[in-house]
Formats: sequence, structure tokens, C-alpha cells
Amino acid sequence: MIERSTSTRFLTFVCTCALLAGSLALLGMQSPADTAPDAPRASADSSGAIANVEAFARLYGYVRFFHPSDAAAELDWDRFVVHGVRHVYDAPTPDVLRERLHTLFAPIAPTVQLYEAGATPPNPPDMLTPPDTAGLRLVAWQHRGIGLGNPGSYKSVRLNRALESDDGPQFGIGMRSIGATTHRGKQIRLRADVRADVDGSANQARLLLGVDRRNQQRGFFDNMGDRPITASSWNTYTITGPVADDATHITIGGILVGEGEAWFDNVQLHVRSHPDSAWTPVPLLNAGFEAGDTGEMPPNWGNRSDYEVTTVDERSVQGDQAMHIASPPPASVAEPLFDARPDAGAVINKLIGRGLAVQMPLALYSRDEQTLRPGDAPAPARLNTLLANGASDAALSSDRATHMAAVVMAWNVMQHFYPYFDVVDTDWEGMLPRTLRAMRDADTPLARLRVMQRMVAELDDGHGRVFHPLVQNRAGLPLRVDWIDEQVVVAAVSDSLQEAETPCIRPGDVITAVDGTPSADVISTRKTYISGSPQWTEHRALSGFARGPRGTEVTLSVQRIDDGSTTTCTVPRNTDRPVQQPRPDGIEEIDPGVYYVDLTRVGPSAVQQQMDQLAAARGVVFDMRGYPETGNQQVLRHLTSDTLQSPRWQVPQLIYPDQERRVGYDTSGRWQLTPQTPTIGGAVAFLTDAEAISFAESILGIVEHYELGAIIGGPTAGANGNVNPFSLPGNYRIRWTGMRVLKHDRSQHHRIGIQPTIPIQPTRQSVAEGRDRYLEAALQHINTNAPPN
Repeated sequence: MIERSTSTRFLTFVCTCALLAGSLALLGMQSPADTAPDAPRASADSSGAIANVEAFARLYGYVRFFHPSDAAAELDWDRFVVHGVRHVYDAPTPDVLRERLHTLFAPIAPTVQLYEAGATPPNPPDMLTPPDTAGLRLVAWQHRGIGLGNPGSYKSVRLNRALESDDGPQFGIGMRSIGATTHRGKQIRLRADVRADVDGSANQARLLLGVDRRNQQRGFFDNMGDRPITASSWNTYTITGPVADDATHITIGGILVGEGEAWFDNVQLHVRSHPDSAWTPVPLLNAGFEAGDTGEMPPNWGNRSDYEVTTVDERSVQGDQAMHIASPPPASVAEPLFDARPDAGAVINKLIGRGLAVQMPLALYSRDEQTLRPGDAPAPARLNTLLANGASDAALSSDRATHMAAVVMAWNVMQHFYPYFDVVDTDWEGMLPRTLRAMRDADTPLARLRVMQRMVAELDDGHGRVFHPLVQNRAGLPLRVDWIDEQVVVAAVSDSLQEAETPCIRPGDVITAVDGTPSADVISTRKTYISGSPQWTEHRALSGFARGPRGTEVTLSVQRIDDGSTTTCTVPRNTDRPVQQPRPDGIEEIDPGVYYVDLTRVGPSAVQQQMDQLAAARGVVFDMRGYPETGNQQVLRHLTSDTLQSPRWQVPQLIYPDQERRVGYDTSGRWQLTPQTPTIGGAVAFLTDAEAISFAESILGIVEHYELGAIIGGPTAGANGNVNPFSLPGNYRIRWTGMRVLKHDRSQHHRIGIQPTIPIQPTRQSVAEGRDRYLEAALQHINTNAPPN
């Protein structure tokens, strides 16, 4: 994860025709003469309602993401898909379905032509290649990944059109994140000096203070939306709020909304235990922006937008430098994302099912800021009014259609843009009818959620997850379990369970059943709804073991480790995260001359303060069992005399549906970590396991490739790259990986992860005795390999 991831020309007249077909193919297009539309895999339901919706779904995906008309770009797609599912569901014959599809799509894509599968494709409309193109501009889609309104790596544009409003939030932000563990339950205060050069009420500067909680829950959040900053002189602004008891990260930043410029300086973060106590400063690297070169991104800060975020040496309120955010110059049209683009007249021919095929242009000319339309095409106004009023004349219930529409939309995002189908063994074509049928038949909110989770699980994407309000009030058990010798073994228990007069359950005990259901079946069932590699699905299944409605109780059948006797324990569901097994302090000397550094609990500021001691140590153990604090890749600069690069991040570049003939990858953004003194000279070990995902794997990928230390433990999650979440009708929100990540040697990382050089697994006896076998192996490695004093 990137921390918080050609064209062909003609040679001679003799071979022009052959090369033309080849060039179009390489660009991901078909010439108008193509007669064999690409076929989807046959649906198990070749006739009937599900096949109707499947045909609509495929046509929707082609038009939504690849048909360049203005009417399609301006449509309310969420409402349209719900309406479309209801409209086609009960079409009795392919002919009636064809009529209904035409009625739906003609107002927004009048150059799309439906025809009988197996027939010769119709001639493309003459307007696709007009004889006189003077004053016309060619409009076509380009996708870098897929732009879904998230700032960062992913973007979609229609060439020669004004930037669409959904290209991303129109703001710039310089931000950073720190760990919240040591500040839980406290009050936090952000203070900074800010000035702005803006004109108009929509253009403004702001500060940001946010607290992230476990399981994607949002804690305190304030971005000064109700008190924007517009003053041109320096002033001090403050945000104060609580840190939740289950907080994981604290995010701070400066924001520029709209157009203009803003300057930020003298950032301060403080915490206090209660309102009457004194504020205590929280160390922040480069809080005054005095580090780094002018004109460059301020070190230790990040930018998640197209705005320019730089260090400047003018107009600072304290010291010599400040952070400056400037809006990009206004663009009349979208800038191309890459060179390849569809040519005029390029069309696709695709089978959509139910005996129907579609021909669709990939490029349209425009005049006077409107894409050309046939003169007899129905205007989109009536359709837009219909959608705005929520009307439908179909028989399928609105509620059921809403959830089937969510399937249609999610399936198409993955079908056209998920980058890992080449290494994932799944029948994604067959998933569409199966999931539509399952969603139609699901009769409870939980059953519907399970249908969506099962579909996303097929992606084997460790980032893949379905969020829904239904799961917000669920909790886990006050313990942690592990999978040891094919059994669910208690690895740690909460203080309340441990301190009971007669502890009912202890580390090392085996949980054989939950409310009478064998534990192995509980784990197996939970894995069905989890996306990712085998090691990641096992980790998440164990992390959520027996999770359920908050406040309820479960009965655990337990086998004691000491004498093998059996008992039952009644345990409440009352925790948001599993109990953490004991670890040393965040930074601690655990053996003479050997330091332990937990990169999941301490940030770069704390590490930097101890760097002289770490550099002089016999050995250093870096704990990466979990998600590292933001910026902790910087520690690698102290382990090398060479410049280090991160793994290979590749964002697909697409102009053609179904991911056929990708035109390339955007490979920008790799970290370049230059050496920094002092250099850590002792033996080094990194602890890791399947809980290490994404950003953690970017760091460990560098360790693996450059052999910066021993990697001790188990394989990491095998899921890296920036996520690209989106929301759906029915209150679903899906998170997934939108880019491909390869190891340094271009080999596969997805589902494989970083493999340990010293594999270690806990045992029942080790957890019963409170021993950390990972840490024991690290100490053994250091004592064996540490250089002499």
C-alpha cells in the first residue's frame, strides 16, 4: 500500500488493412467490420427473470463505464440501476426484454444498438465518423484504475470534456496520522497558525482533526466546516475533541477547499487526561515545516489530492518555512491520463445474454459542448424526471430491486477494474447470476449482507470487505484465540476473565464448541464470508471468532490444558477487538544491548528520539505483527547505505471493457528511501504474521528484497495496494484493491505475501506459559548473529 496504493502506427500501404485491425486490437477496440461479439459465459438460468437482470447488468456496465455520451455522464446511476432491475425483471421473452432495454438506454446512449445474438452486427451510425469534423471534438473514456470519487491514485476522465464533479473532492490536504493507543480516553487538541488567500465563500482553508476507531468506525471528527478560515493574516485556530477508548489512529491536517492558496505553520498537538489537568505536548516530526526543501512535499506529511502541497520559505509565522497548499489551475477540459485512446468509429460487439448482443461506440464527437445524438433519439429529460420521482411500473418490489441493483453495480466494478483475476481462481462470470438469484431469494437483512459478503469473498482480496449498518453494533469475546494443531486455542484473556476468583478459561485451553457448534465449523463458516488469502481469512476468522450482537452471551465448551478436563464457560460479547497478547513496551531494552521496537504502536517521532541507542545496540527487534504507524517506513533508511525502493505499484490503464487488452500501467509513486545516519549496526529481526497487511507489506517487501534483517513468524496477508471504496444502494459500502502490486523481482505478491526467513508458530504450551515464541526466536537470531562489541 502507498501509505495514508503505446500505441501502434501504420507502415506501408500494402499492410495498412492488417495493421489497422491489429492496432485497434492493441488499443482495446474493434473495428466496425468485426462480426463476432465476445461471449459471456452461459448463465445457469438461460431464461427467466435472473437472465433478464443479468443481460441488463452487462449492458449497464458497458454504458456506465465506457459509453462517452453527456447524457450517460449526467445520469443518476444509483436510481437508474434500481429502476432498470425492476423494469426488465419480468420480461417474458427476449423480444420484450430487448424492447425494455432499448427504452431504458436510448435516452442516454442512443448510439447503442441491440441485436440478435449470432446475427451480423448492424452498421455503426454514420455520425460516429462524419465526413467533416471541423469544429468537432472526440470524446472517449480513459480509466486509471477507476475513479470513484476517492482522492489519490485512481481517476477516470472523458477526454475533451470538462472535469466531471465526481472526479474527486475539490480540496487539497496536507495530512499525517499518528497512533492513538497511548492517548485513548483522553482529550486531544490541535492548534495551528493559518492564513488564506481566497475569494468567494466556497473557497476556504480549514484544519482537520479526526479519530479512527476499530472496524472502520469513525470517532471524533472536525474539519471546521462550520467555521472556515478566510482571513489573509496569520491567526491561530484550535480544534479539541475526545479520543475514543478503542481509537486506533489520530489524523491531523490542513485543508484548502476550492480555489486559492493557504499557508499552515506551527502545528501543535496536545492531550490531557481530564478537563482540569494540564495539556501535555505530543511529539510531531516537522510540525513547523522547517525540514525539507522548498518546493517539495513537507517530510512526514502526505498529500491525497491533485492540489500542490509544498514547503515554502516565505510568509511563515514562525521559523523560516511553512506548508503551502495551492489549487491546481482551472482546466477547461480533462487532461489525458495516458496516450492511448479510442479512435473515431471504434465500437465493441458483446453478447449480453438472453439471446441478445450489443454494439456500442467507444468514442463520440461533440459540438457546442454536447456529444452528437441521432435526431430521433428520445431526450433524457423524461427518464431523469422518472428517476427523480422514484417511479416504476414493474412488479419486483423496490426493496428487493435495490439489493439486486447493488449486486449489479458491485459486480461490474470488479468485472471491468479488479486487477487480480489473472491470479485468482474464481468464476466471476458465473458469480453474476448466482449472486442475483441468491439476493432475490434472501429474505432478511442479514441474509442479504451475507450474499454481498460471499460475492466479495470470491475476489480473494484481503482488502475486500462489505460494510453495512447492520454490523455496527456487534462485538467479540474478551479474549484472543489462535489456530494451533487444528484446534481453536485461547491465546490471551482479558483482565476481567484472568482475575476472576476461579478463572473459567485460561490461555492454552481449547475451545471445542460455541453454543454447541464445533469450533472448527464456526471458523469454516466465517471464512466463507471473508475475502483474501488462506492466511488472511484464517486470521480474520479467528479475530472475529464467535462475534455477534453486542451484549449477548455465548456458551463455550472448553478443554483444559492442564488436565484435559472439559467444562463450559458463559462469556459476554463486549469487545471491539481481540485481547492483545502481552508485549514489551513500545520501545524497550529487552536484553542487554538488544532493543524491541513495536512499529504498530510507536510512530517515527518516538523511534527517531531513540535512534542513537538503536544504532549502537547489539540488535534490534522490530515488531510488525499488525498495521504500522504512519511514516514508519522511514526507519529502513537507517538500515542501509543504498537507496531503497518500494515494491512495484501498478495502476491499470484501460479504455476497453472486461479488462481486455490493457493499454498499460501507471507505475509512478514508488518510494525512494535514501540512507540516513546513524546506521543501525547490530543484528536486525522483524516479527510478522498474517495480521500484517498492505502498508506493512510495503515495508516488509523492502526488507525481504534488500535483506535488511531476518523475517520471523508467519506469512503476511498477501494484500497490498491502495483501496478504492464505493457505496451502493441498500446502505452497502465495499472496499477493494484497485491496483496491482508485484514484488521487486516482478513475481506475485497477491495471496502469497512476505514469507518468513525463520518460520515460527506458537504452541499450546507457549501461550499457556505466556511466552512469545516469535520474540524468543528473534533473540536467538540476534545472539547468534550480533557483531562483536
